[in-house]
Amino acid sequence: STLHERGLLTHKPTSGELHNMMERFNQSFVFNANDWRMKYMAREPLLNINFEAVNTHGFAKSISVRSLCWNGKIVMDGVQRKLNFDDGVMANFSTIDADSINSIQYVE
Repeated sequence: STLHERGLLTHKPTSGELHNMMERFNQSFVFNANDWRMKYMAREPLLNINFEAVNTHGFAKSISVRSLCWNGKIVMDGVQRKLNFDDGVMANFSTIDADSINSIQYVE
């Protein structure tokens, strides 16, 4: 984990250390515009004695998620509304190369 790699598990991080962690986290979302995969991240994965959160972030051409939430929501970057995602609902996301949208990065 980022905290373990930086040796931050035993002390309160300084503002500089927090800034470095934030930059590293944010840079993990930047990827090549020619890559047709989706970047995904589970913001608040369910993790307890009964459920283990696996693959909570990464890249994929298709993703299937089953909700374990009551009053759950799915929010997608660029979509201006939340989608209901209550207990038992399955959400399937996939990309098709011909329909993919390229992204751009502005460089100052």
